[in-house]
Amino acid sequence: MKDRIYLLIFCVSILTSCNIKNGTKEVSVEADLIKENKSEIKKTFNFDYGFNVEVGKEENFKTFKTYSFFELKKSGIAVYTDTSQEYEFSDKLYPIVLQTGQKTFELLFEVNDRPNKNYLKRLFIKDGKVTKTDKLPTFITKAYDLNNDGNEEYAGFWDYSEVWGESESITDYNPILYYRITTTGLQLDSLLTIERNKAIYGQFYGFDFSEKIKMPISISRKFEKEITRITNEQ
Repeated sequence: MKDRIYLLIFCVSILTSCNIKNGTKEVSVEADLIKENKSEIKKTFNFDYGFNVEVGKEENFKTFKTYSFFELKKSGIAVYTDTSQEYEFSDKLYPIVLQTGQKTFELLFEVNDRPNKNYLKRLFIKDGKVTKTDKLPTFITKAYDLNNDGNEEYAGFWDYSEVWGESESITDYNPILYYRITTTGLQLDSLLTIERNKAIYGQFYGFDFSEKIKMPISISRKFEKEITRITNEQ
């Protein structure tokens, strides 16, 4: 009986030792990967409120560059590291940094999503920590008062429209979304979005892009007219 107890204790001690070693090894591997990524840092971008971004693992596509190592810092302290997406900094409109409270911020960065249209990754930061992330469409231009209500809005859409059918007579439903700048951050202006898309599509079919909602190609002219109106607000 004692021999069995000694054997059990011996096995447990071996397993515990292996787990500790494996855990240490995993931490070491992760640290080595971060160190390797940081050694490839190509650029540093500095922003308001003490934020800066270091990017690395650059890919040059001639007309644009992407970076698959991304680290955001606040006052020199890393608050967010990402190696799962490709960030792009060719559009001077981004990043967008908004202060939404005494110690809260929203930061928007452009992510290259080829072959799809790029999108914006929004980071919500509170007390030096990222509390949430989400996605927004890239914007058409800078923010302007697009409906004369005294507030500035950004406008954007999720994807590129396509045409198909006989004589290319059909296109998809591609709503333009309007985001109002407020003291608490960017907010989807639902009323303005519904109003402007009704003017384009005849009625409002929702906030999401859809190929299943087939529209006559003639609406493309109304879509382009609204894009022109937005860009002419500059």
